[in-house]
Amino acid sequence: MSIRWIAVLGLLGSLLLTACGPEVLFQEEKDLGSGGWQFADSISYAFPVSDTSGKYDLVLSVHHSADFFYQNFYVRLATHLPDGQVLVQPLSLQLANNFGDWYGACSGGTCTTDISLQERTRFTAPGDYRLVVTQFSREDPLPGITGIGFRAVKR
Repeated sequence: MSIRWIAVLGLLGSLLLTACGPEVLFQEEKDLGSGGWQFADSISYAFPVSDTSGKYDLVLSVHHSADFFYQNFYVRLATHLPDGQVLVQPLSLQLANNFGDWYGACSGGTCTTDISLQERTRFTAPGDYRLVVTQFSREDPLPGITGIGFRAVKR
């Protein structure tokens, strides 16, 4: 077999492997605008789950200005389960290290940081789930947070 055919087969094999990435169960971005995130502006994501045997990564994407004043800020997560139960927890979203370097990717004055909420988790029951994210910091409105995204990715 010639080197040319080996290269072609290698290229085809790598294309097949990259096409079989993780399956996105749900993904949605919510824009908060430039006026800051107010306490009253909860963000809600509703998504159906049918496969309870799979494992999922749950990720928040925080979009903020590159001149955001804080290293972190707090949110309150409320997870609404299909049986009506609601699980509530406060969470600190870390955007920068102790030296002020942003964890996320920044471009054109805006940064995006992906924050893992859970890795390889299972949904216990099929049905409709809802995640509500509420701004829970000391400032109202919280300037510099321009959007929040959520995705559930099957592993």
